[in-house]
Amino acid sequence: MGLFGVLDISAAGMDVQQARLEAAASNLAHSRTTRTASGEMYKPLSVVVHGAPIAHSGLSRPVVAQLVAQDVPPHLIYDPGHPDANAQGFVAMPGVDPLTSMLDLMSISRGYEANLHAFDITRTLLQRAIDIGGRR
Repeated sequence: MGLFGVLDISAAGMDVQQARLEAAASNLAHSRTTRTASGEMYKPLSVVVHGAPIAHSGLSRPVVAQLVAQDVPPHLIYDPGHPDANAQGFVAMPGVDPLTSMLDLMSISRGYEANLHAFDITRTLLQRAIDIGGRR
């Protein structure tokens, strides 16, 4: 694998972090949504990542395989004035933990920054190699 393979791995890592960001943002946005447009309760999303082999290297790069709705039980909050409250005054909210989602967002940000840094370093090394080769 050459330096261009490292660029591919870093770019794939940034794609994975982008998918994770979209899932975490959706989870946060829907943490208080009792019904979706179809009338069902929102299910938190997670990203499934697989490794895709890189030709002639024996290595693999991360690839988003799918976005999966988690089967998390809802949590009940007491809000008797809510239109979706049951007879006891409890409302079933999606099983999204906003604190965990915020921590995920911090982790996603760090992962994206790490991949971007690796990409920039590799790009700089490639440019220097081209500059050195052009001097001969």
